[in-house]
Amino acid sequence: MRSKSRGRVSLRSRDPGDAPKIQFNYMSHPDDWEEFRTAIRLTREIFAQDAMKPFVKHEIQPGADLQSDDELDSAIREHAESAYHPCGTCKMGRADDPNAVVDPQGRVIGVEALRVVDSSVFPRITNGNLNGPSIMTGEKMADHILGRALPPSNAEPWVHPDWDTAQR
Repeated sequence: MRSKSRGRVSLRSRDPGDAPKIQFNYMSHPDDWEEFRTAIRLTREIFAQDAMKPFVKHEIQPGADLQSDDELDSAIREHAESAYHPCGTCKMGRADDPNAVVDPQGRVIGVEALRVVDSSVFPRITNGNLNGPSIMTGEKMADHILGRALPPSNAEPWVHPDWDTAQR
């Protein structure tokens, strides 16, 4: 859920009728390969437990005989696919962030009277389906457009202290 690979959407030409260039760039960061192999091995560990035995006939994919990093990488390369929830093509951030496209109110940096109000503004993909967060983003941006503001807050979101290592 935290792929370090980054794609890109850019203009194909100066003609606004031309389709954009879209480079998904899946699995372009080496850490993504390590995390994918870890996910396969963790899944195997879960399904090898006694409680799962009545429900498991055999490993369908990638197949129990594939064990080494190279074998798993080959299977990933051959079979992995996207759930197709692209987002983050117009990253929200500060005006001095070279990768930011919109400010925290959805205004396109450097462009008058243009906002982006969907999941394009997410700096990182969410941990689940994009529908709910996209609706929330649209509602929040509508509040900005209408001039409705919440009182300022510096509250930090809670994150489990072992989120990156505690998987079970």
